[in-house]
Amino acid sequence: MAQSLNSRSAVARQQDRFRQCGMTLLELMIALSVLSIGMLGATGMILAGVQSNTRNKTDSTAVVLDQEILEKFATLTNYPKSGTATIFDCGLQTGSGTANQHLASLTQGTVAAGGAGAILYTTATAPLPSKVGDIDWTQATPTLATAATAGYAMQYRACSGDTYEVRWNIMEVNPNANGLSRISMLTVSSRQLSAQSTHASILFSNPTTLRTLIEN
Repeated sequence: MAQSLNSRSAVARQQDRFRQCGMTLLELMIALSVLSIGMLGATGMILAGVQSNTRNKTDSTAVVLDQEILEKFATLTNYPKSGTATIFDCGLQTGSGTANQHLASLTQGTVAAGGAGAILYTTATAPLPSKVGDIDWTQATPTLATAATAGYAMQYRACSGDTYEVRWNIMEVNPNANGLSRISMLTVSSRQLSAQSTHASILFSNPTTLRTLIEN
């Protein structure tokens, strides 16, 4: 009788172990499911962080390019004037060992003509009222400024290897008809065209636009 009880006890203990093993496997599957869901959420946050970092980098470089044009034009003496100003980028010409040159046009246009160079948004064409006076990127690219050709746009190669297109417009807002200083409006906008590495081009930002008044 005692032997029979011991046998049943052994069987019961074995069954308990089987049931416990099943619960452990179930708990492990639940834990893995929860972990997987958490990992998916973390991956989304990491991707958003990378995109935000890329956007900030792109915006910063674009703003620096805009400022470079503004400062270059603002420091010229006896402005407005005709001709060109030479702007250098970090690209190397084949076999020359020197930076690429861009002959930036300086000649301005009247208000009635919409200035000279890149086309600006007007009240009739601007998608938003705040866009009036900004560079209209839906229009064709103006003549590109190169080492041999003067123009109101350029493909600027940054030292990081990224390429940006920069456009500008020069408008005479006060022609000195009343004996006051001549004032010109310079509007500059740039956007990224390509990135040196594919992971850096996850997200391209909208064009950045800056403007300034130049007084003579």
